[in-house]
Amino acid sequence: MYRPKAMPTLLALLFLLVLPATPVPPDPSAALFPKPIHLQHVRRLVLDPGHGGDNLGALGAAGVREKALTLEIARHVAQFIRQHSDAEVLLTRETDIAIELRQRPRVANAWKGDVFISIHTNAHEVGEATGMEVFFLAADASAEAVRALIEREEGIAADLPTAALPWSVTSIVAEMGHVTALNRSQDWAVALADGLQRLRPRARFRGVRQAPFGVLKEARMPAVVLEVGYITQLSEARTLLEPRTHTQFGAAILLAMQSLDRQMSQEEAGRKAPGK
Repeated sequence: MYRPKAMPTLLALLFLLVLPATPVPPDPSAALFPKPIHLQHVRRLVLDPGHGGDNLGALGAAGVREKALTLEIARHVAQFIRQHSDAEVLLTRETDIAIELRQRPRVANAWKGDVFISIHTNAHEVGEATGMEVFFLAADASAEAVRALIEREEGIAADLPTAALPWSVTSIVAEMGHVTALNRSQDWAVALADGLQRLRPRARFRGVRQAPFGVLKEARMPAVVLEVGYITQLSEARTLLEPRTHTQFGAAILLAMQSLDRQMSQEEAGRKAPGK
């Protein structure tokens, strides 16, 4: 597990751990939504700020912990989406508290969320890697990079039984009726990827990938993990601290919600068409 040598600065910790979400300054992203949009199907977004409490997450080059940054981003994303749509946004945690990994999707299920995003930051030993990634559920973690990512984010070896109950995509579909959510998660991931690349064209996008994240395994709705960038790369870490960047994430997510909502409306219209 990666442990950077740099110690967090008191100023950075106070900025993100103590202060509430700072006001978001005007941003061109808002011009995409001159008036609040109405969503028919994707009505409730559940945001899951990764880590929390004694689960600190990665330590960033700017001296900020992952648990603090993911919460700050989630707050601003929620603020943006509430302002520019009629969707409801719920956070699995609104303060610096610990939540068990498997409890996060269960909370989203109890809230009957329509879509789910678990927000994280990435890390690299050398500190040179950059870029955003979107993950949706898969049974295999054969790639070493994926295994390392899961172990870092979940705090436990990906192949240990305690990381998650033994499972397969087939058993999930059979036991929980998750086939629609699983299929729709890929659509949700692609829509989010499109939004991110549109709103943050200068940021590197590393791709849409599959991984057996425990936080996705029990979700009964389209669910993804969003790695917003590398907190260990100094320039990217500084960018990730900016409220303007958080606004861009909010606009990208709202675009993705709008895209998925439109797709679902078209599918519904197709089913209702004469002769169907």
